[in-house]
Amino acid sequence: MRFAALFPGQLSEKAGMGEALAGAYPFVDSYFREVAERTGVDVPAVFFGEGRPGLHDDLPAQGGVFAVSVAVLDVLAGEHALEPAACAGYSLGTYAAYVGAGVLDRWAALDVLLEAERLLRERAPAGAMGFVIGVPEVEVAAELARLTRDPHDVAIGNVNAPQQVVLTGRQEPVLGALELLARRALKAEALPLGWPMHSPALGPVTDELAGFVARSVRLAWPGRAALYAPMLGRVVRSEEEARQVLGTQISHASRWSDVLAAMAAAGETRFVEAGPGDVLSKMHRWTLRRSKADVLDEPAGIARFAAELAACSHAPGAGGAEKQEST
Repeated sequence: MRFAALFPGQLSEKAGMGEALAGAYPFVDSYFREVAERTGVDVPAVFFGEGRPGLHDDLPAQGGVFAVSVAVLDVLAGEHALEPAACAGYSLGTYAAYVGAGVLDRWAALDVLLEAERLLRERAPAGAMGFVIGVPEVEVAAELARLTRDPHDVAIGNVNAPQQVVLTGRQEPVLGALELLARRALKAEALPLGWPMHSPALGPVTDELAGFVARSVRLAWPGRAALYAPMLGRVVRSEEEARQVLGTQISHASRWSDVLAAMAAAGETRFVEAGPGDVLSKMHRWTLRRSKADVLDEPAGIARFAAELAACSHAPGAGGAEKQEST
């Protein structure tokens, strides 16, 4: 039976992530050590146990979430002979999704992640982000249009679910929009991020990142699994699109709910969140009410999922859906 893998982004990092995986599988422990040698992000030192105070800082958070997500892929493949039929990543999770889909090897994906982090740190303007729950996207967009004509000030950066969006842009306009929308939202508050992710304000950053991708990154296209991109809101259809997404997605709006709908329309019915946290499984429930999303971030959960998948595949009349392209 097939499954689709969803890869979490920054803010999914947490104390203890990856610890059970490294304890159960020596190859995961070795992988974490190699990540530390290549990046300086020591996953065990930063995250195991109660975690260090700086675990939410950008570089350790990004490197750590990526490493744990790829470790989940390794356990699925190495211990259970399972690989996803489709992959999608939420913002930072894009890099792990490219690995899961077989479009990039892990070290090339990590190189792009590190270059993006460097460029953001050195070139990105300060900004703010915040989420709004309980107000339809069209109403949020109308309110923002009344506030400003400049999407650099404030814009919708992420559409997570039918009535959950993330605002991005300059700090004062974003905070002002959140205050205004809070009057009729179920919840509206700022996120602890200092960059305007998925805002056109990051265009100069992604111009340089796209150049790095063009010069230095070799893709294996089409890979072994369907690759979906929130920047497009659908499946990636060509190597050119794959490069465009890899180099520029952080300055474009992310339509996560559209990606989930496209995956479902292509026949995906079983989803997993491959990596730390359960943010994407919650978004999945808000968007696709009739399919299941398992959270895979520790050995017991992975083994349970593999056993359930095996049981489904051997059930009378069971058969995997053929791989389809969403339009």
